[in-house]
Amino acid sequence: MSMHICIYEDSGCNNLLPMTYVRPVYDLFCGMVSLQEKLIRNFPQASITLHTRSVLEKVVRDRYPDCLVNEFPAGLEEILFINGRSLLNSKTELNKLGKNQSFIINDTVVAARLSGAELTIPIETVQNGITIDLDETAIERQKVDGILVEYIWDLIQANGDQIRSDFTFAIQGRGDAVIDDGTIINDENVFIDKTAKIMPHVVVDGSNGPVFIDRDVVIQPHVYVQGPVYIGPSVLIKAGAQIYSGSSIAEGCKIGGEVNNSIILPWSNKAHGGYLGSSYVGSWVNIGAGTNNSNLKNNYGAVKVTVDGEAIDTGLQFMGLIMGDHSKCGINTTFNTGTSIGINCNLYGSVIHEKHIPSFTWGSAVGGYTTYKLEKALSVNKIVMSRRKKSLKRNDEELLRNVFQLTTG
Repeated sequence: MSMHICIYEDSGCNNLLPMTYVRPVYDLFCGMVSLQEKLIRNFPQASITLHTRSVLEKVVRDRYPDCLVNEFPAGLEEILFINGRSLLNSKTELNKLGKNQSFIINDTVVAARLSGAELTIPIETVQNGITIDLDETAIERQKVDGILVEYIWDLIQANGDQIRSDFTFAIQGRGDAVIDDGTIINDENVFIDKTAKIMPHVVVDGSNGPVFIDRDVVIQPHVYVQGPVYIGPSVLIKAGAQIYSGSSIAEGCKIGGEVNNSIILPWSNKAHGGYLGSSYVGSWVNIGAGTNNSNLKNNYGAVKVTVDGEAIDTGLQFMGLIMGDHSKCGINTTFNTGTSIGINCNLYGSVIHEKHIPSFTWGSAVGGYTTYKLEKALSVNKIVMSRRKKSLKRNDEELLRNVFQLTTG
């Protein structure tokens, strides 16, 4: 019988808000794919259970109709549990796990092969949609190489290296790249899908790391792309844009201006001039023309970010903006280093915003902030999605209503 794997969420998902309000931790994007896709590709034959918090269960079932969600096939004698926020280095190590053995990173269990009596509590926890803690399980532990993602900035920091490692998987069996009229530097490090349209006077520079340009991408003239960079399916890069190292732009985004070491999730727009650096942007976000974020303090000191109500010292000199799904900002909006914005915010104004803005906030630093009315926010979400021939599914809407109650109540 082939391996059964359970990719699970632990309590660490709370430190990855606002991104984990609307997705399980393993759906976070880093490099060229989600954390879940990295974990699963090493086990092509395995059957999979996705475990998530009960509030997300319906949404995860919608997204993964072929996976079991918070349930297991009957009669399993053994399950390989993998922590959904782990970036592990190689597949062979997980295959080496013996019965009731585990791997740890920073004293936290990231993978455990459990059988027999050890399965009872984890199986019940999964079925109840509660986050799992395997640290208390009496199993043999050994340290393993990799990253356990604790905060959103860990994903930003890891992104360049993840593009490098994902690139080698992604080019397998994809055929030869087609090179249009652009200028390619270090072409062995560059893959351009044959359906992509690269207009004249585009420079794609693979000398610092790989560049992967996915299907149906359009890159207009006078664009510079400096690897490691991933440009996802159907992305439009507008004329004159600069996309610098460590940036991943997921499916369907429209991008202009300057983007540096940032991750932008599907269907978001930063279509005009302005700077986005060291940042993580959710889906269905719209960033107005001339918007800029700082990613370096004037005193070059370490940046603090508010997470779950607490100011955390990132220890990083470069840290920009975290912007949750469905949030929007008007023209010439200005964000400070280490600003965290929740989901469904509507912000405007060129005076620097507060560094922590809760979900469903409307307003500016000058006029003040108020609660974004729920029905109005949902109505805007639906209009935005319909422009891309998408709709807000019933379970996604219910989830957004839950987040509204949770964050404004």
